[in-house]
Amino acid sequence: MGIIGLIFLVAAVGGIGGFANCLVVGELSLPHIDRGARIWRPGWIGNIFVGALAAVVVWGVYGPFASFDIIRDNLKEASLTIAQLLSSLLVGLSGGRILTNLAEKQADKVAKESLVRAIQNIRGK
Repeated sequence: MGIIGLIFLVAAVGGIGGFANCLVVGELSLPHIDRGARIWRPGWIGNIFVGALAAVVVWGVYGPFASFDIIRDNLKEASLTIAQLLSSLLVGLSGGRILTNLAEKQADKVAKESLVRAIQNIRGK
């Protein structure tokens, strides 16, 4: 298998990890803007995309082809071990989790600000 095929395979497994994150956190919706909390929710599409991208980036930086010369194309035979493939799944799950946590953090910040305003309104009366 060529390097491009391996990249797509790693991305696919990372995307599966991102989808697994959706199942874990219950975010099986389409991407949307939560008007009440004033945040963007990535939904399952965002989690899959981020999981795939994170898996490819981590595999490219730390994997066996990190020193692959794309100009000279000096790669004789590309390979992918089970450990590398499973780590792509884990990185995809983690990448999706990071995205979900960022959205939740923003939602918590907005909720806290709303609560402070509500308390100030009550005390001001």
